[in-house]
Amino acid sequence: MTASSTQTRARCLFAAAGIAAIASAAVFTTSPARSAAGTGPAQGTSVVVLIGDGMGPVQRAAIQYRFYGKTVRQPMDDLEHFGMLRTHAKGGGIATDSAAAATAMATGVKTKRNYVGVGPNGRPLDTLLEIADDEGKSTAIISDNDVTNATLAGFAAHHDDRDNKRVIANQYLSGTRPDLIFGGGEEVWYPEGSPGMVPDMIEDDASFGRKNLVAKAKRKGYEYAYNRRTFARLEGPKALAMTRTDALLREAFIRKYDYRNDPYAVPEHEMVAKALEILDRDPSGFFMAVEVDEIDDAGHEHSPRLLFSSGQELNRIATVLARYQRTHPNTLVIITADHETGGLGLEAHYQRGGAGLFPVADSSEHFRLDWTTPGHTAVNVPVTASGPRSHRLEGVRDNTRVFDVASKLLERDVAGSP
Repeated sequence: MTASSTQTRARCLFAAAGIAAIASAAVFTTSPARSAAGTGPAQGTSVVVLIGDGMGPVQRAAIQYRFYGKTVRQPMDDLEHFGMLRTHAKGGGIATDSAAAATAMATGVKTKRNYVGVGPNGRPLDTLLEIADDEGKSTAIISDNDVTNATLAGFAAHHDDRDNKRVIANQYLSGTRPDLIFGGGEEVWYPEGSPGMVPDMIEDDASFGRKNLVAKAKRKGYEYAYNRRTFARLEGPKALAMTRTDALLREAFIRKYDYRNDPYAVPEHEMVAKALEILDRDPSGFFMAVEVDEIDDAGHEHSPRLLFSSGQELNRIATVLARYQRTHPNTLVIITADHETGGLGLEAHYQRGGAGLFPVADSSEHFRLDWTTPGHTAVNVPVTASGPRSHRLEGVRDNTRVFDVASKLLERDVAGSP
């Protein structure tokens, strides 16, 4: 998410908070030529890429100290191998955006900011999701934010404008066709003027699509869910879930809103668990891209509360994945970020200023957080990984290394290869 789009949404949320207080007082591009399948689907090999949007090394450290202290390793760090990824885009400076960074991880090609699933020349590139589909595997994309946002679009769309969400949503259904599409952003999927199924809370929730893409998805065989009750009933193998967008962001900025009491808000770790339940039925394996976008929002808005709540949600997802991986060792799990947001510093308790004083879990100690910018930075981001080929992510690498490692696993059964 860009700083401007996040700040626009935050302004709407602040406005909604004020209203609540008053109320309580009274170039569509064609799909790339798909590479021919190799020698057949890899037997049971799967790949999960979990992206903490905007989650740099200090964000991970802050979440560690706040909830796990000094001795217990947090779930996102409790994997077999560790490395660092360089995130720069192709040209235009060293700080990237989510579009270029996701595309680099999804395709192995550095591209320009704002581009999703296309190279610097604007031509479509095969993504990890499409490679998995070509190999007969199931595919899924999941986000706590709008599912057509830049990070997931880098894996499942091809366009030179990340903000052309109506085209991206249509490409999901008519081009790349992920089997599971879980997240928010129903305003893109319903035509302008339609109320949709998730009640609007802020101005940004109003539908602005051109066509009823939910109806189109149903015609194409997708089950549809819009709240916790309908989500729990999903069976697959194809499903579209359009639930509350940015529930944790709303909780951080809208007075008296509690996502746990919102029947339209489905926690993302529950989305991932449901996806694994459905994907596990495919003996060929699967590819799944998962994004926790609200860590990025926390960096843009300098919100410790949102950083901690979204960071813990990412840890819950990591726990779900670790539990699945224990009984499915042919699954590669990669946990990383597209870039760092906010230039976050983690400081000694005796420093003054910053965003507040926070306790270290299981101790009497404290630390301070201090953001230095509302934008993205160019620092390297951590990557942790476990499963087949995960050792190849050690060291300091370009973020294209995610594609290099995952694509070889998806293209053929190399689970036992070095």
